[in-house]
Amino acid sequence: MILSPSGRPDHRIDLFFREGKMATSEPGTWRRYAYTLVVSLDFLLAVDRSWNSTTVRDVEAFKEWRLTDLHNEERIRSTSFGTDRAGLNSFCSWASKRYRIFSPVPTVHADTTAESDTAPGRGYARQRDPLRPGGSTRHRVKWLLRLALEQWGNIGLRGYGFDGVRKAGWRGFNEDRDCAFVDGLYGTGLRVREWASVLDVELPPSGSEHMGEAWLAEKCVKGAEEGRTYWIPRRVPQSVEGYADPLEGSRAEAIRRAQRAGRYELDVVHAAIALLESLHELPLLFPSSLIYAHHDRPPLSTPARARP
Repeated sequence: MILSPSGRPDHRIDLFFREGKMATSEPGTWRRYAYTLVVSLDFLLAVDRSWNSTTVRDVEAFKEWRLTDLHNEERIRSTSFGTDRAGLNSFCSWASKRYRIFSPVPTVHADTTAESDTAPGRGYARQRDPLRPGGSTRHRVKWLLRLALEQWGNIGLRGYGFDGVRKAGWRGFNEDRDCAFVDGLYGTGLRVREWASVLDVELPPSGSEHMGEAWLAEKCVKGAEEGRTYWIPRRVPQSVEGYADPLEGSRAEAIRRAQRAGRYELDVVHAAIALLESLHELPLLFPSSLIYAHHDRPPLSTPARARP
């Protein structure tokens, strides 16, 4: 129930939360839209205007007061005005149909807009919501299927081509790490900062269950006062375990490729010779060609000396 400064409710406004889509919305949506209505009603009260006689100029004045008016000490950013815009749009559209009054919110519906900013043909520009601030972003949700994600990972993160063959010269010693991070983002639905803050010891083991349950700490959850649980598919811990494996991970594979290509013989020894020559402390006792011939390959357990 929304109360006016006099303490009296307006049941016509309260009916908005009990009809249509708002009646089945989440409590969080009710709170956000109710806060928007309270702020806008306070503004209309200050300018001596009733909510059922609001004009387009009043809405534009509210937008300017909310974003840029120096007399408003609680100004918000243009990216945060989207909630106000959505709340006003929903309420005014509902009130226009329910009480047969003019809707002062100029809205461009999604079904009347084009996909691109400019439609084919001269003079046909994409319609824009006049109430949307210039600094706000458009929220265009696009679905990414699992097959498309796997193809993107194989090509962009693992170095394969569309023919399924790895590109020549691909090194990719961090590909397991990158793929595990992407699998976690896609599988858990966490934000980038939230998933980046998770430690491997906080993940459930990759058991037989298809979906596991994990805990996200309070400090890692955006805008929350307490931690929460989240679901994590079995594939994600498996990817993390594969990345952390020192013998079978992509780092070990990159070292083996470097050994087969002979990069250790050429790169490591050449760097050592250049270092000795620069120091002028130890004379060269035999030519570099002899060093190349008798230099043994470093073991796999010493990857710090390698440069794949």
